[in-house]
Amino acid sequence: MPRQQERDTVNGSPLTIQAATLIGALVGIVLATYLQLEPGKAMAFAVACLLLAWIVADGISAARRAWTYRERRGEAPAVFWRRVGTKLVGLAALLGGVVIACSLFPFFTQSSAVQWIVEASHTTIPISIALAIATILYVAVTDLVADEPDDYLNQVGRAVLMQDFREEDVLFALRLLAIKCFFLVLMFSGGMAGLSELVDKPAWVFAPLSTAWFEGLMRLVFLLDLVLAAGGYIATFKLFGWHVRATETTALGWLVCLVCYEPFFPAISHAFVPYGEGPGWDTMIREGSALFILWSVAMLFCALIYVWATAAFGPRFSNLTHRGIITTGPYRFIKHPAYVSKNIAWWLFAAPSFIASGLAEGLARAGMLAIVSLIYLMRARAEERMLSRDPAYRDYAESVAAHGLLAMAKRRLAPTAPRA
Repeated sequence: MPRQQERDTVNGSPLTIQAATLIGALVGIVLATYLQLEPGKAMAFAVACLLLAWIVADGISAARRAWTYRERRGEAPAVFWRRVGTKLVGLAALLGGVVIACSLFPFFTQSSAVQWIVEASHTTIPISIALAIATILYVAVTDLVADEPDDYLNQVGRAVLMQDFREEDVLFALRLLAIKCFFLVLMFSGGMAGLSELVDKPAWVFAPLSTAWFEGLMRLVFLLDLVLAAGGYIATFKLFGWHVRATETTALGWLVCLVCYEPFFPAISHAFVPYGEGPGWDTMIREGSALFILWSVAMLFCALIYVWATAAFGPRFSNLTHRGIITTGPYRFIKHPAYVSKNIAWWLFAAPSFIASGLAEGLARAGMLAIVSLIYLMRARAEERMLSRDPAYRDYAESVAAHGLLAMAKRRLAPTAPRA
C-alpha cells in the first residue's frame, strides 16, 4: 500500500486543468452527438476526448518532469526487464479478475456498459493489440521514472508467480480493482443512458424557462458529470501523477459510500426512505411564474456547483481513494461542495411536494430525506478520516476552517468589538 510520508499536493495549473476538463468533455459530447454515434461508442468517444485533453494540458508536462528528475539506479537491464515482466503478470491477473467479475455478477452482466463491450469486442481487435503494445511501453517507462519501482503491481505479479510478496500491497490492489470496476461500469452505463436522452430530448428543442427546458439542462449537466467521473476512473496513470495513493479501508467508509449508488440506493430508497413519492415540485409551482424561474435556477445552480466540484479534480476524481489533495475550485471555500450542493438541490426539489402532502406526511417524508442527508454527512466524515493521514489535507482543512465560506459568514455576522 502506498506509504504517505510527505505532503501530497497537486501540481500544475488548476485553472488550466479545469478548463481542459470541461472543454474536453463538452467537445466529446458535442462531437459524439453530431456524428450520431450509438450510445456505447458515443460515451467511449467523449471519454477519449477528455483523456486527450488531460494528457495535453497536464500529463505531458508531468511525464517530462518525471523523466527529467528520475533517479539513476544503475541496475542491470535483466533486473529491470524481470521486474517489468512481473508487473505485466500482475496487471494481467488483475484484468483477469475484471473479466471474471463482469462474467459472474448480475450488476455487471446486466449493465449496458459491459453488454456494449461484449457486443463490440469482435470489432476492436486492432485497438486491443495497440493498447497491449502501449501498455507494455507505459509500464516500462513508468518503472524507469518511479521513485519506488517496487509498487503494488509488482507485488501482485510476485504473488501470482508464487514468490514472496507484501500482503498489504496485494490487498490495496484488490480494493483498487473493486473501486474501478464498480464505479467505471456505473458511470459508463449512466453516461450511455444520458447520451441517449440528450439525443431524444435535448434542452434546446423546448421553450426557454419551461419545465422541460430546465430538466433538459439538468440532464446535460449530469451527463457532463458522468463523463468526467468515468474519465477519472480510467486515468489512474502513475506516470502523470494521477495514481491512487491510498484507498478507504474501513467497512463504514465503504458502506456509506456504496449505499449512495445503484443498485443499493434505489432499493433502500424504495423500502425505507421513499421521500420522493408524491406530487412533483413543478406541479406545486406554476410554470412561468417568478417563483418557478427562481426555484429552477436555484436547482440548476446547485447542479453546476456539483459538476464544478468534479471538474476541480480533473483526472484525479474517484470515490474511496486519495489521489492528491484538491484545494482549488469550490474546494477553496468548503470541504465538500459536491455533497452540499447535491443535498440542497434535493431539498429544493422535494420541499414543495412536502408542503403539498400535508403536515403529517410532509414531515414524515422530510424526515426520510434528512436520513439521506445524514448518510452523506457520515460519508463526508469517513473521507476526512481517510485523507487526514496526509499532512496536506490537515493543512487544507485548517485553511478552510479559517478562510472558507463558514468562516467568512461568521466574521460578517459576529459583532465587531469596539476599539478601546
